[in-house]
Amino acid sequence: MRVALVLNPSKGGWERVLDEVTSTASAAGWPDPTVQLTTREETGRAHAAAAVAEGHELVVVGGGDGTVRAVAHGLSGSGVELGIVPIGTANLLAHNLSLPRSIPAAVHLALTGRARPVDLGLAHVDDQAQDLPFVVLAGMGHDAATVAATRPGLKERIGWPAYIAPAAVSALRRPVRVTVRHEGGDPEHLRVWSVLAANCTRVRAGVHIAPGGLVDDGLFDVLEVTVTRPGHWIGVAAKGVLRLPGDVAGLSTRASRELEIVSEEPLHVQLDGDVVGPARRLHVRCLQHALLVRSP
Repeated sequence: MRVALVLNPSKGGWERVLDEVTSTASAAGWPDPTVQLTTREETGRAHAAAAVAEGHELVVVGGGDGTVRAVAHGLSGSGVELGIVPIGTANLLAHNLSLPRSIPAAVHLALTGRARPVDLGLAHVDDQAQDLPFVVLAGMGHDAATVAATRPGLKERIGWPAYIAPAAVSALRRPVRVTVRHEGGDPEHLRVWSVLAANCTRVRAGVHIAPGGLVDDGLFDVLEVTVTRPGHWIGVAAKGVLRLPGDVAGLSTRASRELEIVSEEPLHVQLDGDVVGPARRLHVRCLQHALLVRSP
């Protein structure tokens, strides 16, 4: 099997991923993997696209959600399988797919596991020339402002708990006026804390933001967070932790293949935890089964 390996050298453990993949491929009698390191300018999409063009059968990515997102964009619709070795901070796609946490186990699965179809989200922000990919979550509003306010250094040191303090501050922010349109339907005028399009359901600390959602159904679970007073957060938190079905005060959920959000004022946008904008318009669409990801 011809394997391409895309690694993010800013993440601790990437050398171990390189050693494990190389030694496992050698033991199997495969050619040495083609190795590419990401940079700030080239985050993995071009590396993945080149691997497809060169006839590789499998691309293994070692990095966090941002690197996985970029590589997934390069592989979208190609039929080339993707193996993931999660060495980032949140690793939310890996978490949703129940991938192993240890590098040896993750490499073994990436090289020998069976592939399953996974959807890919594409986001168009304002009038940018290119669509931006996401595999986990796209959000516009105060959730993205929370991500923007989180210190990168603290996130690298302690992981997802770094979001807690900024989230507590953002929770008290007033709703903003937006217009939401699902699948080209009639516009709906709302006051929201945030609107999110989730391709995956699980975040950290045992919270399920959209219980029952699937990564391969061709649909986003769209969360319209309309919290207007602090007490609403109790019901929202209970829904996520206890996986309650149905809507609660301050939160409604619906399934949609396509979503447009237009804001009266510029708002932050986040894609898998990376901040874009501020922007006034976010349009997202779901590409069903765009990826083939090796998973348990």
